[in-house]
Amino acid sequence: VYSRPLPLDPTNNMPLSNPNALATNSLPSARQTAPLPTERVPSTIPKGGAADDTATWTYPSPQMFYNALARKGKLGDTKEEDMESVVALHNNMNEGTWKKVLEWEAVLNPSEEGGNGGGGPKLSKFMGRPTDLSPKAFLKHYLLGHPLPFDRHDWTVQRADGTQVRYVIDYYHDDAVAREEDGSGLPDMHDHDSVKSLLVDVRPAADGVGEIWGRAVTMPLARRGFGPKTTFLPLPMVPSESLRMSVGESREVWANIQKDAAAKKGVGAKDDACASDSLDDANNAEEEISMQISPSEAQKIAESFSRILSQCEAQKKALKECNSEEECNKAYMGMTVCAGQFLCPLQHYSFLQSLEGYETAAEDGK
Repeated sequence: VYSRPLPLDPTNNMPLSNPNALATNSLPSARQTAPLPTERVPSTIPKGGAADDTATWTYPSPQMFYNALARKGKLGDTKEEDMESVVALHNNMNEGTWKKVLEWEAVLNPSEEGGNGGGGPKLSKFMGRPTDLSPKAFLKHYLLGHPLPFDRHDWTVQRADGTQVRYVIDYYHDDAVAREEDGSGLPDMHDHDSVKSLLVDVRPAADGVGEIWGRAVTMPLARRGFGPKTTFLPLPMVPSESLRMSVGESREVWANIQKDAAAKKGVGAKDDACASDSLDDANNAEEEISMQISPSEAQKIAESFSRILSQCEAQKKALKECNSEEECNKAYMGMTVCAGQFLCPLQHYSFLQSLEGYETAAEDGK
């Protein structure tokens, strides 16, 4: 997840699992200068459709998240040291979203057991729809002066009886509250109150009479003590004063999302992080940036080539004197590895670590 383009599994809109691809997506990006953690954290969100009834979804590692931003040309001023905080916020937000889904399910379908021990609702698939404004978000913005959401997800929840219910989630950001928050940069995944600036509006999609009745009647009555007990608190329709101050910025963000989606020829209706479409514009932007070399960068390149010529003499000689295709391939690989320690030391280190891990696994398998 959140890596380079991969074939999608149509059952859940996520890339098909491929060990080689996952390993590649855990390697450092081309322009990366500092190592990032590659460990992935399991969520508490049960995975629908899995062979194991206790399986849960797994979050991307900081390295995978960084690679995704780099691939899409969205790194901007994001630094490697920011990624652990970005991933922590991402995971916290998803866990909070699932908590609200469970609160809805406890009222609309109270007969099911909670947890992920085989019973209870599970997340079968999800899709990012950042360019599609939900009807509720449209009314809140244009009639009540609420900021526009910075993202939208559609989550499909599978109940124990096989019924699937689509949930619509709008994500908002309260800038004023964010400026007052202290210590929310690395929130605990399960602390749903630690990041008050991220607001989530969760509700079942109005796909049928049952869902409409649940939103209009069942949940409002449950909140007033009639029916299943609930602690669910809906996001207010009318914005607070601090949210009203964010309307202008939310419009700018929305306009940029639409512009970005148009440039990518329609990728926006589908979560960029999972898309398999070719991002030609992003690739062209990278090529243009690579042509802009400052004098200091040119000096570093010259110094690197000087070290390569002096330190890789044996590999250079082997490349010149190889006779067969096999010999030349080996010599070329040797020269590439030797040059890599000077041109891209972080990637070179990760490559050697991967080889060492492979050799260790091979020895253990004997």
